[in-house]
Amino acid sequence: MDIPRASARVTLAVAISVVTVPVAGLTIGAGTVQAAPAQWRVVKGATLGPDGSALIDVTATGPRDAWAVGYGCGREKAESCPAIARWNGTQWKSATMPAYRLPAGYDSDLNHFTAVSAASAHDVWAVGNGLNVRVGHWNGRSWSMYRPFGKDGTKSLSDVGIGRGRVWFTGSLNEIGDRAVVLSWSGSAGFTREYTHKGSLAALSARPGTGEIWAVGSQKTGPLVVRGTERGGRVRWEESRTPAIPEGQLNQVRAIGANDVWAVGQIGNPYDWSDFKPLVLHFDGKSWSQVPLPVAKGRITGLTADASGNIWVSGVDPSHPKQVLFMRYVQGAWTTSYGPKLGLPVRHATISGIPGSSGMWAVGRIAGDSEDSEKDFILRYG
Repeated sequence: MDIPRASARVTLAVAISVVTVPVAGLTIGAGTVQAAPAQWRVVKGATLGPDGSALIDVTATGPRDAWAVGYGCGREKAESCPAIARWNGTQWKSATMPAYRLPAGYDSDLNHFTAVSAASAHDVWAVGNGLNVRVGHWNGRSWSMYRPFGKDGTKSLSDVGIGRGRVWFTGSLNEIGDRAVVLSWSGSAGFTREYTHKGSLAALSARPGTGEIWAVGSQKTGPLVVRGTERGGRVRWEESRTPAIPEGQLNQVRAIGANDVWAVGQIGNPYDWSDFKPLVLHFDGKSWSQVPLPVAKGRITGLTADASGNIWVSGVDPSHPKQVLFMRYVQGAWTTSYGPKLGLPVRHATISGIPGSSGMWAVGRIAGDSEDSEKDFILRYG
């Protein structure tokens, strides 16, 4: 990966006045006086492909085990280049999957992975799209591969989450992405279509230890949030009302507790990234509210919680194009910081906490040397 190595610590000072605003039972600060010194550093990744690469999602089960997925080629050649890498506590290595060996032997019906989720080092799920949709499951010894839609190439999957006794998936039932679907997998029952809705669903979160599922995306009127509640083996689905935000789109969701759910994304024309405004919504158990932010432009593409339960988001800020935007919510206020300079503009960044530590992983993609090429990056905090 041809990305300059950065120092482990980069000191940032951001002068922003504090504005504390009560929002739906929370005290939300719109900014901080000074950002804490950044502790993000570049970590060498695995060799994913011969012609550029990108990472789209990351998950960790502990300090010695993490997974990142994406594709191992540039956008212009984004065919049959699925990529998955694993952290073994010392380094990132390409994770061999059935028929996905580099540089030859790609499976012709799978172009890239879009999401990964892990309950443990022996229970990892990844989803990918191409001519067909593929779902992969790692049991600690080998991969099993599934086609939830058979050989129907008009459908796609966007995210995967592991819940209580089931694995959940969001996706689309058509090529234009305006017919959202939620699937579940429960072993012997295979894949079940649970819910459909007009619009798109980009991500989901299964609240730990419960039968509650949250899925987010967008529809013609703005943000789309769907809630599923399992009782007696059946799931009741309903759309959860959000504030009226025209052109609002949600990319990630995180369910911390019954009265603490977060969703992030952006506001703006999806075909004009330069004019996006970052968007954060919070659910307090009764209603969703828009949360004030210290950054005026950009988009948020990652969301996680650290070991102390503090919310972290990652994304793109056009005022710092070659650095990943990070914002942390602690004690009623947001702290803004930026990762090390990556040499080229950041296009996407997602984030995951590392269980059993105070650390975090962030992965994504930056622009390559030409318009149609990209490069992946991996950052570590703490």
